[in-house]
Amino acid sequence: MQNDIKHNVISRLTRTALALALAAGCGLAAASPVHVTIDTSSFGVASGYLDMNLSATDNVPLATVTVTGLAGFQSSPYIDTWGVTAVAGGWRFRNDTANDLFQSVDFGGPLSFDLDVEGAAGPASTFVSAFAVSAFGSDGTTLLGRHDALTGALAEFTWTPAALAGMDGQLGIRIVDPGVTVVPEPVDCALLGIGLAGLALARRPHNKRR
Repeated sequence: MQNDIKHNVISRLTRTALALALAAGCGLAAASPVHVTIDTSSFGVASGYLDMNLSATDNVPLATVTVTGLAGFQSSPYIDTWGVTAVAGGWRFRNDTANDLFQSVDFGGPLSFDLDVEGAAGPASTFVSAFAVSAFGSDGTTLLGRHDALTGALAEFTWTPAALAGMDGQLGIRIVDPGVTVVPEPVDCALLGIGLAGLALARRPHNKRR
């Protein structure tokens, strides 16, 4: 199963590269860290999985996404993960390796977490990293919520590195499901939606393990 998952992720990263470069043309709002809340009351199921992954275009400067302050999550969830480092109270993702966090959760109430992005500077503004959050039913394959038809994501966060060291990078936020809220609120950007429309993330099956 792990080999199949890794193959899907590598394929997914390759196909997202162009779309991510397009998304970099948008004037994004610098807003990191942010607090993310997902209202799962409309999902219609009692439990399932939340999936998080970080991908990037080729030759992108190093960036990390740290997810902490998880609230509403199961205390002892089933977790399928690779390329992700456990940190105090959460997880850290890197854009220089295939990585994914797939964990069981209970739906019906709010799930929330803090998301912090840090990255090295890079002179090319087309270099972008993308962090996607999706929800699946208990079968591990049925997408939940009002997700993006192509990517399956409830929300997507793009990181554009600063042009020079010492400057701030920019975090773009695209909310698909109206039950997702982000504080501070994202700046509206139509071009970001156009660029991210090409993020055809492969939907990969998961077999539930106990």
